[in-house]
Amino acid sequence: MLKPIFYLSFLILFHFAQPAQANESQSLLDDLSSAQTLGEAQPIIAALWDAWTNAHQTDEEKGLMQRGMSAMNAGRLDAAEKIFGDLIAANTEFTEAWNKRATVRFMLWKFEESRADVVEVLKREPRHFGAISGLGMISLRLGQLEEAMQSYETLRSVFPASPEAERYIPIIRKELGITDL
Repeated sequence: MLKPIFYLSFLILFHFAQPAQANESQSLLDDLSSAQTLGEAQPIIAALWDAWTNAHQTDEEKGLMQRGMSAMNAGRLDAAEKIFGDLIAANTEFTEAWNKRATVRFMLWKFEESRADVVEVLKREPRHFGAISGLGMISLRLGQLEEAMQSYETLRSVFPASPEAERYIPIIRKELGITDL
């Protein structure tokens, strides 16, 4: 009799842990949107990256994330791309797996594939500031200045203290011939 109760308790705890994690991320994203300085934003960003990277559902997923990040950090980009692909196959809803593969693909100059992964990230988390910034960088690499501008404006609304938005918006505005009246 103890085993079914333990199993049911585990299922209930597992079920409720996922929304709590999502709620934590949403609360952190709300906090990020009101952070006016990079100093205020940095601990929020660190907490978001931690929450997103550790949103795995199994030990196998955790191991794949760790191996993929190790490969990426060691410059073994082809291996990292495959590992993150395996992680996505194991859990298509693992948002950060899509984001990590998008990052690796960007580093491999696979801009269209990277953009496709970013789209998957943003379907799952529209305020993912890393993916939004990445979309801006992809658009810049492809010479799509209007799309880049849109991405960095969106980034600024999600992360007002974003150094990337602060850096690129004036450059893009100048390139597009946009001036303030």
